[in-house]
Order: sequence, then structure tokens, then C-alpha cells
Amino acid sequence: MCPSRLPSLGVAIAFLTALVSCADQSTLSPPSGATKLAISADVSGTLVATVVVDVTAPDIPTTLVFNIPIVNGIATGAVTVPAGSNRTIMLRGYDAAGVETHNGSVIVNIQPGTNPTIAIVLTPLTGQVPINATLGAFIVTVTPPSANLSIAGTAHLTATIKDANGNPPSGVVVVAWATRNPGISIVDGSGLVTATGAGATTISAVFRGATGTAAVIVVP
Repeated sequence: MCPSRLPSLGVAIAFLTALVSCADQSTLSPPSGATKLAISADVSGTLVATVVVDVTAPDIPTTLVFNIPIVNGIATGAVTVPAGSNRTIMLRGYDAAGVETHNGSVIVNIQPGTNPTIAIVLTPLTGQVPINATLGAFIVTVTPPSANLSIAGTAHLTATIKDANGNPPSGVVVVAWATRNPGISIVDGSGLVTATGAGATTISAVFRGATGTAAVIVVP
């Protein structure tokens, strides 16, 4: 081989090596970064004692598993999901005997940083009620989680908002309050509930798509 051509050959080999390296990184390397997502599920009125979250994706070799603690009928916690597309997030509810009672899933694209709130409905496998869950940047907790009132009685509810790291959101916090059945109780913009008729209903507090709830029972 002519010695004068060796440098050119070396440059060509280096260039090809760089191309192969770039191709490997773009097609084979999993996406970098991970995002913490807040999960909240109202399991009151069901037999659910444990909530399990599974996260799978084509580029996640081993299923990620999380247990979400339940306090006062509300399962709240956080999961860490690698950023990328086609993440399947499955929520399962189990009773005290370890029998699966509910499940629901969603396929989402996760980006680093803040992601929009997504609603997930866990369908009952037995004769129980569905479970409504949210997955996103914030968790809304309503206190007290329940109230027993007589007709015309009142109770003041408070909404606490935290992000997936347990910190309050920055800036002005505006919570939207709502009642599921105004014939049983109504609620104003400050969280003040007034009983209007006998029965049971739910009061909701919504912040940026994340929802917290409280049960209200009104007796004659």
C-alpha cells in the first residue's frame, strides 16, 4: 500500500467508526432521564387494601413495580418512570387476602419534567365500584376525608397540594371545588360544604387536573 494514502485511509476508518457509533446511540440506547409522577386513587367504598403499580415499555427490560400506601381510603404516592414513549402504566387493587379486585392501565409518552395529568379508571373484577385514579405532576389531598352532617349543617374542607417530591406548588394556587350531588350537599369556592338533603355524596377538589375527594354523609 502506498504510504501517502495511509492518512486518508485512517481518516476514512475514523469517520466510519463515528457513523456506526452514532447509529448505535440513536437506535439502541434507551432514553435518558427519569420523571417522578404523582399517583392518587380514591379506594374508599371498596375492599382494596393494597395498590400496586407496574410500569413496562419496549426499552425497559425489567418491569418496574411500586406499592402505593393507603391512608383514610386514599392511595397516594409517587413512581419514577424513565422518559420515553409507549410506557404502559398498570394499576392493580388487592384486598386484604391478596385477591386482585380492580385493575386499569394507560399507555403514555413520558417527557422529562412536568407531564399533564391523566385520569385512569380501575375496573372492578367483582361486584365493587370502579376506582378513579390520577397520574401526573400533583397530588391533591382533601381533609377531613369524610364528614357526617345533618341537613343544613356545614363543614369546611381543606385541599393540600403537593408535587411528586412532596413540595407545594409555586405561584398562586387555585382549587376548583365541586359536588357530585347538589341535592345532598353543595360546596363553595372556599371548600365550605352545606348539607341540603339526606344521602351520601362526594366533594371534589381539582388542581391542574389532579383531583382529591371527601365523602359526605347527610342524615335527616
